[in-house]
Amino acid sequence: ELQNWIASLSPFFFSYTGITISIALSIFGAGSGIFMIGTSLNQATVHHPEIKSKNLISILFCEAIALYGVIMAIIIITQQPKDSLPEFVYKFAGAQGPQFYDRDILKQEVKNTNAGYGQGFGCAAVGFSNVVAAFTVGVLGSSLVVANANSASIFVKLFISEVFAEAIALIGLICGIVMATSVGYQ
Repeated sequence: ELQNWIASLSPFFFSYTGITISIALSIFGAGSGIFMIGTSLNQATVHHPEIKSKNLISILFCEAIALYGVIMAIIIITQQPKDSLPEFVYKFAGAQGPQFYDRDILKQEVKNTNAGYGQGFGCAAVGFSNVVAAFTVGVLGSSLVVANANSASIFVKLFISEVFAEAIALIGLICGIVMATSVGYQ
């Protein structure tokens, strides 16, 4: 039953679901990271107002992570054929019924299904790597604010670790782009 239901889905279903996952998880992760950094920054600047401007870089990192999900969604949307939405709704509604395939139609269906899976899971990989990276940047940014309030000399050392946490999202974006652009619809 589950296999028949998955087989009845259009490949565009997986592409559009991946786009939704990419944007939603990226923005959720970035918002959580900004919240973690912002609460620590507000608390620390009460006693040390001079540290506020230097620690805003962590918030910019979280905003960049949110943009990675949007960039991935734009890349996938531009790869979709112009008539993908009607087929997406038509196949998802289950109105197609049984089909008999010849070799050419079967090759086209396999290629389109492969493209849908590749784009959908490429977007999902970007979304999950972005949410992990944003949480990491948020925790490190929060620690950076507290440590910088106590000792200004530790800022550069902790900032380097925050750059590496940001690199997790960038690596996820690169992997997602490779996964999604290596396939295409017919």
